[in-house]
Parts: sequence; C-alpha cells; structure tokens
Amino acid sequence: MARHVCTFAVAHTDISAQPFSNAGRTVRILIPNNLYGQALYAKFSNYFSKRPVWIEHASVALADEAGNLIPESICTLTVGGDTSFAIVPERDVFSDRIPFAAAPGQTIAVSLYYPSSEKPTSGNFVGTFAVRSTRGDYTTTPEMPKAKLLSNLSKTVLTWDMTNAVTTLSAVVLEQDEQTPAPRIVATFGDSIMQQGAWVTPFTQALYEKYPGEVAVCNLGIGGNRLLHDSPSSVKGIYGIAGAERFSYDVLPLQGLTHVIFGLGTNDLGLPGKDGTPMEELLIPSEYEAAVKELGQKLRERGVKVYGALMLPRELNAVYTSMRERIRRYLNQWMEDSGVFDAILDFESAVADPSGTGMKKEFFLPDGLHPNKQGGLAIAQSIDLSLFE
Repeated sequence: MARHVCTFAVAHTDISAQPFSNAGRTVRILIPNNLYGQALYAKFSNYFSKRPVWIEHASVALADEAGNLIPESICTLTVGGDTSFAIVPERDVFSDRIPFAAAPGQTIAVSLYYPSSEKPTSGNFVGTFAVRSTRGDYTTTPEMPKAKLLSNLSKTVLTWDMTNAVTTLSAVVLEQDEQTPAPRIVATFGDSIMQQGAWVTPFTQALYEKYPGEVAVCNLGIGGNRLLHDSPSSVKGIYGIAGAERFSYDVLPLQGLTHVIFGLGTNDLGLPGKDGTPMEELLIPSEYEAAVKELGQKLRERGVKVYGALMLPRELNAVYTSMRERIRRYLNQWMEDSGVFDAILDFESAVADPSGTGMKKEFFLPDGLHPNKQGGLAIAQSIDLSLFE
C-alpha cells in the first residue's frame, strides 16, 4: 500500500494586516526536499479568510539552485480536475494526485498565480521559502522576475524579508511506495524563534545531510504565538490562535508525524503589557503546565516523540521584568523535571550570557529577544541529531 508523508508544511494565520497584495502576481514557494516520492498532493488553505481566494493557475516542478524551474519537470496542479479554482473561506482543500518523482537533495517549487486584487489573508511569514514576482503569470516559466520590498522590520527583529509570505499553500504531501522505508517527520511547533528559521534552517540542513531520504522537517512556528491565548486584537490575528488550540489542526494531522519539538511560552511571558495585550493574560505557571501535559499526552497516545525546547534568555526591559525572568527559569526547570518530554533541547545553555540575563551579544538581533544567524547556528549545533534516528 502507498504511504503519504509531509515533506513541507506551514501553520497558517491571519496575515491581512500586511499591506502587500498578490494581485496579478505569482508566488513561488521553494521547498528543500529530503524524501523519496512517486506522486504528490498539495494542500491549500483559506482558513483565515472571510472571502474566497482564486487561483487561476498552479504548478509544481523541480527547481535548480537559483530557484528556476526545470522545464521537463513542470506539472499543472488541479483541484477537482480544474486548472483554475477557488478556495472557500475557512476551508482547506487538497489538489488532485499527480505522478511526481522526488528524491533527496532536490528543490520542489510550487507556483501560484493570483489574478484578483484581493490581499492574501491566510498564510505565514515563515523562513525564506517564498518569492513574489513582478506582475504576470509565471507558473510555467522557468525564470521568474522577482519583486522584493524589504521591510524595515527585517532589519531589527527578523532574519528574513517578511514581504514574501507563504500564501494559500499549507503543505506538500508525497506518496511513497511500500518498499521505501518510512521516514521520520519532525514538526517544530512554536513562535517566531522557530518561524524565522534562524535555528530551524541550519538544524534542517544538518539533519538532511546526516539522514538523506529518511527525515523531513515541517516548520509550524507563528510569530508572536502563545500557548494559552489568541493573538491580541490590536494586531488582528497575525500572532495566531493559541497554540493549545491550533495544535489539533496544525500538528496532529501531519501525514507521517513521528517527532515534535515544542517551543512555546516566550510570548505568554513577554506580550502582556505590550501590543495591546491585557496584563491579566500574563502566564500562570499551573495553567501552562496543564496545557503542556495535555499536548504531550496526545502525542504519546499516537506514538509521537516530543522534545521540549527550553525558553531562551532575554534582556530585561520595562515589560519583561525580573519577575517574568524568574518565571521563565522556573518553567525551564519544570520542563526538565516534568516527565512530559522524551528529551530536553537545552537552547538556553547554547546562547546564554553567563554574566547577564540575556543571550551573548553576538547571538541576538537588536530587539534582544530573537537569535541572529550566528545564534541560530549555535542553537542548531546544540541539538543531538541522533534523537531523530
């Protein structure tokens, strides 16, 4: 019997607060692939929208190192046999199955052409997967002229250009034959410290190099996400639904899921008192512990291993006070002692400044919270890859 496994997935959220539009443009999502496959499905989402989203053309292909499509590999994606299709609000839909030969070390490119003037409202600013075109349908054109509008935010709190969001696409699923050994599918479930890819990207690269054809990593981080509360209304829904709730549709349905890296809590501590977040939403340790235990139990029941990523140290300020720092340290210790996790990933020790409360200064961005590329590499190198054998 054929097996279905995720080689790529992102967690969608409401991105309507962003000013850009995909009108008359092509979005190309470039996916580093580490799995074998004989056929492919794409999962499209319009979950965070009140209006239909229209895709006039969609394609999947292999891409070269420059992100250009390899002509002989280009295939049209259809939904219900249609090359043009609408996705209704608050729904997900799978494309039709297409034969597609995939192998480790290749890049899979999904290209979507948006004809209408609607802004994308369901997607994610995860990592560096997406590229937006200048105006035109480039779904079957190997080289796509790129529009890049670097956000000022990218210079201070981000490690990538947030004007290039992954929109509509939420997963790529490969079909494998039964002779192919079952791979490990790893979900990183957290906030912007995962979403941005500072550590997830080098971790994924190292894992793929060590285990070609045997493992895939799906980055399910959402910037600003909290475990216990939804995004504050002041920033619309961009910080996502509470992790305790989105877990059931972002994580559990992943085809072939075997491992989860859990990394939520930083914003439960840091957001109350800023961005319009009420102070009464400040994390209560007992509530956090109960929610983490429930998630861990659901994964254990499914035979999925769960690893706890300790919360990173951060600089104190008017909102993030010494009291909140004490709670962070307490919860990190609780994670180690709780028995919820199959292993602990000690990100704290990888970057902590022994002489202060935050990270070593060479490891963080100007906001004092997010690791830069050097800090992300230090975190990635602290992870024992044998945990994913």
